[in-house]
Amino acid sequence: MMWHDMTALQLGGEIAGGAIDPVDLAEHFLERIETLDANHRIFIRLSEERTRAEAEAARRRQCQGLGRGPLDGVPVSWKDLVDVAGVETTMAARALEGRVPERDGVLLQRATQAGTVFLGKTNMTEFAFSGLGINTTHGTPANAHDAAVERIPGGSSSGAGVAVARGLGPIAIGSDTGGSVRIPASLNGVVGLKTTIGALPMDGVMPLASLFDTIGPLAGDVADAAAMWSVLSGRTMADLDGARVKGKRLVAVASPMWRGIDEGIDHTCRAALSRLEAAGASVEWQDVDEFAEAMDVAGRLITTDAWSCWSGVVSDTPERIFPFMLPRFLAGKVQAGHEVLEILRQLDSLADRLHRRMGGCDALVAPTVRIGAPKIADLLEDEKTYRTANAAMLGNTTPGNLLKVCAVTLPCGKDASGMPAGLMLMQRPGREEALLRVARAVEAAGTTQLPS
Repeated sequence: MMWHDMTALQLGGEIAGGAIDPVDLAEHFLERIETLDANHRIFIRLSEERTRAEAEAARRRQCQGLGRGPLDGVPVSWKDLVDVAGVETTMAARALEGRVPERDGVLLQRATQAGTVFLGKTNMTEFAFSGLGINTTHGTPANAHDAAVERIPGGSSSGAGVAVARGLGPIAIGSDTGGSVRIPASLNGVVGLKTTIGALPMDGVMPLASLFDTIGPLAGDVADAAAMWSVLSGRTMADLDGARVKGKRLVAVASPMWRGIDEGIDHTCRAALSRLEAAGASVEWQDVDEFAEAMDVAGRLITTDAWSCWSGVVSDTPERIFPFMLPRFLAGKVQAGHEVLEILRQLDSLADRLHRRMGGCDALVAPTVRIGAPKIADLLEDEKTYRTANAAMLGNTTPGNLLKVCAVTLPCGKDASGMPAGLMLMQRPGREEALLRVARAVEAAGTTQLPS
């Protein structure tokens, strides 16, 4: 098996056993990036010197019997909003060019302490402010499963999703404010974990909307996502051994998340649920009104928060903001402080209701995205088309951010165009380990199916 076809935990195990040299592994991935990403749309910044130095350090630890854990020596890439000392960190935005942090973000520090090797910085939607993944400054990375047509990768963690799917590193770190881990994971056929708001320190992470920002891993399977979550959180890795769906109670979110979706995605996700039922899971269809109510109450709150974070930059350099994005920023100016406080109060009430409902099941289940991946060129032709597609792309993921759940997307087959479709599982806040165990059970039942 080629190294880029192996999981992070497999690579870590081979490193620990002496079968793989971390230095050779790092060179393998650097060479793949140079070959497969020659236009630098997936990785926008590398630091080969740091990558090689950390791989050398991992080699020395292994030779001395001082390995730091299951991911020691394993390369991990980072979205371009996590601070990396001495490396330009700009949220892939032209308006922020020249920003070079002096120290690593706390989460990168934790990952480095666990022995992971910094692989580079992945592309993203500017300011992390779209679910489509389009970036006109650095170029948009094409979806890993349809590069010839150049469909969108999903955003905002666009480079992260494509990197994992194309074998440019086994794990990529993304962020999720309204769906930005789950959407690119779904569209590229990989696993993506949206963590609970506040579960991870955000020091050294550039914000989009500080009330809702989260960090999470994208990976090839659930076990790798769980291992990286353990590194980032400092919590014991979820026990995934023997996870089975038999006896699990799943609630399919009939409304609003199963409405208005593409026919091919509907068929694929329903087929996945049928496979789970055949494996012994209970699937009950329910309307979950809290999600729709949250969008009605607070659908623009993330935009308001984004304006509060970036109003100075947007006001001072509007010509350096992607034109289709600028109106969305400006729309965030309209809500006054007292309105925001009332919206947050209503969201807290809705979240309490939802979390009580979720206590009676092992996971809520829905399609991760409602539509298939559009063509990049079509979206760049017309702002209205762009806005409509962006709203549809975020429609099933954003409610979870507003109501503070943790969630994971798993690949479950193909849509009518032969592109990946994702199944999203949701749990109450702070229950990542329980969620990952259910996700592993779903994976073990054969529900996760990658496009061939």
